Amino acid sequence: MSIDRPNVILFTTDQHRGDHIGLSGHPVVETPNLDTFVNQGAYFPNAYSEIPSTTGARRCMLAGQASYACGLVGYSGVEWQVQDTVAQVLADNGYHSINVGWRNLHPQRKLYGFHIVIPHDIREGVDDYWDWLRREVGPEVGERSHGVDSNGWLARPWHLEERYHPTVWTTDAAIQQIEKRDPTRPFFLWVSHLRPHSPYDPPQVFWDMYIDRELPEIPVGNWAAKHDVPGPHESTAPGGRLTP
Repeated sequence: MSIDRPNVILFTTDQHRGDHIGLSGHPVVETPNLDTFVNQGAYFPNAYSEIPSTTGARRCMLAGQASYACGLVGYSGVEWQVQDTVAQVLADNGYHSINVGWRNLHPQRKLYGFHIVIPHDIREGVDDYWDWLRREVGPEVGERSHGVDSNGWLARPWHLEERYHPTVWTTDAAIQQIEKRDPTRPFFLWVSHLRPHSPYDPPQVFWDMYIDRELPEIPVGNWAAKHDVPGPHESTAPGGRLTP
C-alpha cells in the first residue's frame, strides 16, 4: 500500500444513528469493532446525512452530490443515470473497486464504477446471500422464515446458527475479497450492511445482551409533532395500505 494511494474501506450500516456507538458515549450500546474503526480511521461526530432515506443517502454518498442533483430518491425498477461515482473515479486512478452487501441500486448487477459487486437485496431477486444460504441450509429457507418482516417493528433472535446471519456473511465476503485482491493495486472496498435496519433479528448472544436493559428515550426532533398524524390518503410503507 502506497502512502499516496492508501487502501480505502467504506463500512456502512443502515438505519443506524451516528451517536449510537460506544465511542460516542452512549450509555447502553456497545460497539467495540466500530469503535476500532473510528480509532484507526476518521470520526466526524457533527456530520449529517444529506437525506434521511437510505436510497437517497447512498446516491449522495456514491455520487458526491447533493440530493437534488442525484436524480433519484427511490430505485425500484429504475436505472440510475449517473456520470461518475466515487468507485469509478478511484477505478480510473488505479484502484480496484469492490462492493459487498446491500446496494439500493438497480439493476443489482450493474457495476456503477465497481469492478466487482456481490449484492444482498432480496427485493430485486438478485441476492448472492440468499443463494448461498439456500445452498448451505436448504431450499426451504425464505426471506421471512423467522417470521420477522423486513419493514416491521417486531423483533426476535436469529433462528439459525450465527454464521448464517447476513451480517456475518457480508463481513466474511468482504474479507474474502481482500484476501483475493491484486496486491499490486490499492483497493476501494464498500462493505454495506443492512442491519440494524429491520428485520430486527440479532443473533441470540446480542439479543440476550440488550433484551433486559433499560434504554434511554429515543431522540425525537421538534418537527415530529407537525408530521405525526398521517393524512387520509397516505399509505404505510411496508404494505401499501391506505390509512383510515
